[in-house]
Amino acid sequence: MNRMNKLIVTVIVLICYLIDVYAQPLKYKGYPSREGKIDIRSNFMSPPKGYGNVPFYWWNGDSLKFERLVDQLSILSEASIDGLSVSYIHTHPAVDVEINLHGYGSFGRADAGIPGFYTDEWWSLWNKFSEECAKRNIGLGVDDYVVGWAKNGFYVDEVLQSPEFCNYQGRLRCKSHKVNVGEKLDIEIPEQTLCIMAFPAGDDLTSFVRDGKLKWSCEAQELQTVYIVSTVASPELHPEYGKRLVDVYFNRFDKKLDSQGRKGMNYFFQDELHYELNIYSWCEDMCQEFKKRKGYDILPYLPALWEYIGSITPKVRLDYAQVVTELAEERYFKPIYDWHNERGLIYGCDNAGRGLEPLQYLDYFRAISWFTAPGNDAPARGSSFRQTKVSSSITHLYKRPRTWLEAFHSMGWDSNGEWLTSQLDHHLIAGGNLLCLHGLYYSTHGGWWEWAPPCFHFRMPYWSHMKRWLKYAERMSFVLSQGTHICDIAVMYPTESLQAYPDTDMDLLWRVTDHLSACGLDYDFMDYQSLQQAKVKNGCLNVSDERYKVLILADMKAMHYETLLKIYEFYKKGGIVLYLGNLPQATSRVGENDPKVTKMVNEIFSADTYMDEKDVANYISSLIVPDFRAGKGEGKVLHRKIGKYDLYMVMNVPKGDEVFFRNKGKVECWDAWNGKISDIQVLKQTDEGTWVRYDAEYNESKLFVFSPGEPTYEIGGSSEYVLAGEVPIEGEWDVEIVPTMNNKWGDFRLPATDELIGPEAREFSYKFVPDVTDCTSIKNGDMPYCSIYGYAPYMEMLVLPKSLELSEYLPENLPINGWTPYCYSWQYGVFDNPGSQGYHGLKGKVDNRFIILDKGGHQIFRTYVYAPYDGDFRIEQEGEKATYFYLNGILVRESVVEMKKGWHQVILVYANTPNGSYVLEEKKSYSVDDRKRSAVVFYPVKASPIKDNYAYDTIVAMKWYKTEHLEYSSQKLHKGIWVYNFQTAPGTKQMGMTVNGKILGLCVDGKFIASERLKKVGKNSYNLSLEEEFQQGISTITVMAEPEIGHIGAAFFEEPVKMMCDGGKMRLGNWTDVGALKFYSGGMKYKKDVYLKKKDNYRKIVLSLGNLNATCEVKVNGKSMGVLMHTPYVLDVSDSVVNGVNNIEILVYSTLSNHYQTVPSAYRGNPISGLLGPVKLLEYK
Repeated sequence: MNRMNKLIVTVIVLICYLIDVYAQPLKYKGYPSREGKIDIRSNFMSPPKGYGNVPFYWWNGDSLKFERLVDQLSILSEASIDGLSVSYIHTHPAVDVEINLHGYGSFGRADAGIPGFYTDEWWSLWNKFSEECAKRNIGLGVDDYVVGWAKNGFYVDEVLQSPEFCNYQGRLRCKSHKVNVGEKLDIEIPEQTLCIMAFPAGDDLTSFVRDGKLKWSCEAQELQTVYIVSTVASPELHPEYGKRLVDVYFNRFDKKLDSQGRKGMNYFFQDELHYELNIYSWCEDMCQEFKKRKGYDILPYLPALWEYIGSITPKVRLDYAQVVTELAEERYFKPIYDWHNERGLIYGCDNAGRGLEPLQYLDYFRAISWFTAPGNDAPARGSSFRQTKVSSSITHLYKRPRTWLEAFHSMGWDSNGEWLTSQLDHHLIAGGNLLCLHGLYYSTHGGWWEWAPPCFHFRMPYWSHMKRWLKYAERMSFVLSQGTHICDIAVMYPTESLQAYPDTDMDLLWRVTDHLSACGLDYDFMDYQSLQQAKVKNGCLNVSDERYKVLILADMKAMHYETLLKIYEFYKKGGIVLYLGNLPQATSRVGENDPKVTKMVNEIFSADTYMDEKDVANYISSLIVPDFRAGKGEGKVLHRKIGKYDLYMVMNVPKGDEVFFRNKGKVECWDAWNGKISDIQVLKQTDEGTWVRYDAEYNESKLFVFSPGEPTYEIGGSSEYVLAGEVPIEGEWDVEIVPTMNNKWGDFRLPATDELIGPEAREFSYKFVPDVTDCTSIKNGDMPYCSIYGYAPYMEMLVLPKSLELSEYLPENLPINGWTPYCYSWQYGVFDNPGSQGYHGLKGKVDNRFIILDKGGHQIFRTYVYAPYDGDFRIEQEGEKATYFYLNGILVRESVVEMKKGWHQVILVYANTPNGSYVLEEKKSYSVDDRKRSAVVFYPVKASPIKDNYAYDTIVAMKWYKTEHLEYSSQKLHKGIWVYNFQTAPGTKQMGMTVNGKILGLCVDGKFIASERLKKVGKNSYNLSLEEEFQQGISTITVMAEPEIGHIGAAFFEEPVKMMCDGGKMRLGNWTDVGALKFYSGGMKYKKDVYLKKKDNYRKIVLSLGNLNATCEVKVNGKSMGVLMHTPYVLDVSDSVVNGVNNIEILVYSTLSNHYQTVPSAYRGNPISGLLGPVKLLEYK
């Protein structure tokens, strides 16, 4: 029995052990070795977990399903993705009115998703998913964007709405009154008044207060300003604020998750922190705290926070700002930081100001230092280099593990590898080293949901190549996180100057630092606390493993006295101090006009230390041996010391330029694209350092790694190749369609379908041929109209000048000419006019009001409505009511009308409509369409009430879609045939179409085909084989049809015409211009046999692809040559080509821009796709 018990216990212990091993905690994942105690060389090819992409994972757009989450997790875990930071969006108060009726935080109330954030169902789902993440060594955290904003109903409100926080006196208010000599002041004062001071006399007037009123006469010799400073409620400096937030937010994950769920925790993120800390922040114990820290009573000097009260003003401001900052650190930031730091978790941020506003949170530098991964966002196609430099400087000076880079939102669906790579390198060299791609969507809801797109992950056609890009980013993040940062220059971050003099101009600072970066002189921004803590040794400022030889001040008009003392010490011990703009004129010692300070400043800052901003780089290079220098003066650099290795990242250097490194020894190139390490030949090495010829392209980055050992020298000067000949590869290429858009979950179209979406005809040119019944008698001729499937000219529109008197025209005297087709879809409304969406793109909404009133005149709409039987019909109207509404020439006054079976004319008149404009591409970050709109729809009287669709519905549509509404047509249907044209894709062998009506005839390239070849495969669905008419190029298909009532125009086609292709041919160029490829997003294989006569004296043969979009993979004679993500699209194929016939195969993946051309996204971008060329084989001697 004892043995059995022991066996049971042993088994239980083993099971517990296995469970624990099964899902290892993520503690210290992604924490680098500052000491370089890591085998960086062997880990370079496959870095340890923790350095991959940690995208924002947007849990909106559709109801969350565990199966779908795990399906996506399985795909993501095969790429270099080490964490997920779950995000939620906010609504728009002007668009999402109902949810915002009772208040909201910041931009709008949160869309909490389904199940709602923080509900029991949500916690259950989170726990299960977190366990799945842990099994794959992937961290799971929350980005508190929106859910962390006050007034949005979540954990922050739990704290702030409690009585002790609601009433906490934490904000200063000041009212000032000008009082002339002899004038009397008789006013009520606020209940929470702290002080009443008169300046410039400096008199305390509190003794003149009786019964809540100040009664005082100005007996001074000059005009006095009376300041009444009081407090109001605000929570920022409440002693328990940070602790309480930890309890209701972070600790809740500890409490709500089981042991396995907790193992997935990592990568929480603070997004756009709404913490209103500023120079007017207060706390109920401020008087005691200030006196304890600064030694004097702050109350008499509080007016200095608003206005200049004399030379002491900058001192008061500096002292007060420092105390407020210290209290905020102790009471708010530190408890939250400690929670993450003690658990070894990465806690990132992108907060307001992003480093460009030093007074954000009163002291941006100090506030952001309380994250284990200080960071910022890098939006769209601009540059956030400055912001990333600030973030990385904080990381360096406060020894934080990583620098978080929220990467590249709002780039659009045409984002490609070229731009991604250049932007990533741009921020890596600025010091960012934790990549967080902004776009990973749980759902795109049929293409109708997005948040500052694109989604860079598995929906992108180039996902298989994107995985290689992510591996590149992982390797770069790994090596650029290890060890310590090396640079010679510190630039004072101007917090002090701005606190003392808020009108300080920062432009000079940015111009100088931009100039330094462009000239290859790296630097850190340095805050005053770090400078004060620095040790001066050997002429360097030593702080947090950084050693600065040069300190630059740009317009630093004020600083703490301790800061000046440290600068003086640095100067006296051989440090280099340079200044631009204004010199310090005040400190925290006594303020302005301080002889002691003046003497010190004059000694430090002589004429030799004043710099013109354009001369700074050259002057510094004349004073010290720079760590890096390019011969032509161009280039950017980042240097890290990692154990015995010195690693330099270099970019933006002209190819062929000679570059200098202040380092010696063996030199290697570490290629992050493939993980390979190779020797670099040097030009020379001296005691100063090493000269190397730069052989990368200007837009490429390169890693130079120095280690102990002997260098390899370049022998015989430059070994550049000389172009001797080229072989153009022209003509048609064999092409093969490679579909990528998997619609399993409805990511590209609703409802979801188990298919890969390939080439489709979505656009149709058409015409109506009246009084014809014989298809064979129809001549193709011109097609005057063109539209997307589902859209039709249901109405005609006429615009009359506002100056005309409508009564003279209505209803029988309307002009005959001037009417234009008015097209819309019963599902999507007017093409590219979906109505207001809110912030940052589509939100699954279609405005029900399909009549848009923006022409600046009398807008008149004419159509026919079809009554399917004799009887009564009700009229549904939404939006603007028609000024006049005629049915069969009779003014409609009731909501129910009687009609006979058949067609009835409807005329809708909207008088004096306003001028309006709507440009889709301008509706990106702020999509509000406030144009006046209307809708008029007929229904059977007994039809069910019409309900609005909602954003998470299973279909995206106007509410009229798929209901019993009566059909409209711009003309009464009479005898005749509708004729449609569209083109195929190269090599189309079969088509599938779903239509609304009868197909009367079909032509391929003008030749009729037998009707029996059209195979019916569904109620309204047909397949057509084109084997007999097979074209390797494209064909024109003509369809002659009799649409069902209500499905004229392109609405005859219920869906796109789908094409199955094989064995096509195509010339190089933008495939958007080639038939049904216009809307195709996916892959295309280009194949061609090329004859090459190799010559013995040719040293290298290069395959040049010219240009392409978006990425490609090349094979030569069946051998993979690699993936290319950016220019130049060239490959050395010397070892793969043979004398004679060579098979070239190029797989090109596009962006999603083509697909989004029929989705009304403002982010759809420019649909340039394919191998653009010219393609050549270049022969070099």
